[in-house]
Amino acid sequence: MSIRAHDYEHWRGTSTSIWRRRWTIMSYGMRLCLRSKLLRGIFAIAWVSALSVVAFHFLIGQLLSTDSALASFVANTFGRKAKAILDGVTAWILLYPEITVDGLFRITLSLLSLLYVTLCCLAVALFVPKLISQDLSSRAILIYNSKALTRTDYLAGKFGIVFVLLGGIMIAPLAFVWFASNILSPDWSFFWHGFSALLRAMAAGVVTVLCLSVLALAVSSLARKSGAATALWIVLWLVTGFVAEAASRVLPWGRCLSPINCLREVTRGLFDLRGVMESARASLPFFESLLKSLPSKAAVAVESVPGGAWMPVLFLAGFLGISILAINKRISNE
Repeated sequence: MSIRAHDYEHWRGTSTSIWRRRWTIMSYGMRLCLRSKLLRGIFAIAWVSALSVVAFHFLIGQLLSTDSALASFVANTFGRKAKAILDGVTAWILLYPEITVDGLFRITLSLLSLLYVTLCCLAVALFVPKLISQDLSSRAILIYNSKALTRTDYLAGKFGIVFVLLGGIMIAPLAFVWFASNILSPDWSFFWHGFSALLRAMAAGVVTVLCLSVLALAVSSLARKSGAATALWIVLWLVTGFVAEAASRVLPWGRCLSPINCLREVTRGLFDLRGVMESARASLPFFESLLKSLPSKAAVAVESVPGGAWMPVLFLAGFLGISILAINKRISNE
């Protein structure tokens, strides 16, 4: 029987583009995830932390201005000795901005990045069931596949949900800290001197968000129930962390058994704080005596800053490869 006998009429309107359809999947998923008050709270913590670091950088900038109210307050409150130390530190920073400004940004942004890795893991635990698990349990993925959407389009939309949400927790705050701190700095040259730290922060942010997005999709595709997806993510995050910590006491690469540990090690390697310390030793007078004046625990922490991160990179690539295979296998079976 002809389809025209059923009053079929061909659509004569304007069809939406494939990117518009991908955006529809992504925007709806983000609205669904952002209904969670806990997730919005994680966003608030991330941005309040960023504002706190900007305020800290602003105070450092005020100390560099001899006519600032803060510098006068320190001199009047703590006496001549404090004023002499302040003048020495100010001269030290202004004489070697390529080391001190870059070092300050790298230290603060690396600490923020490590905090954001944890916040991103918490955020994924909250919205991982809403990615692929719900579509598998409700069989909605069959409807997606019956439309003019390929498997790539479906995954692109789901990947965009995670990437945008985690980017708002990590990448955007890091960029904001760098830009706002330089806007409030006493010297416009700080933009140039801190640019290397921005590149390192963006690299760390993109790597972290990209990897966590793939891992989240893999976990969500392996679980058909919402509760199972959350439990599986917690196992991947916390349990593998405990296993990796125990294995590190026996094997030198034991910490790499946890993908989250690998991300932290890669982040530390990208910021290369050990390189900052070596440059400071080579170029800044009295830096060695300053290290010795620190409390013993702080001095040990500074000296033990990790350097390279090739082993975590290799393990992380393996985790991502397994995740991509798992995602393709699960989606193709539906």
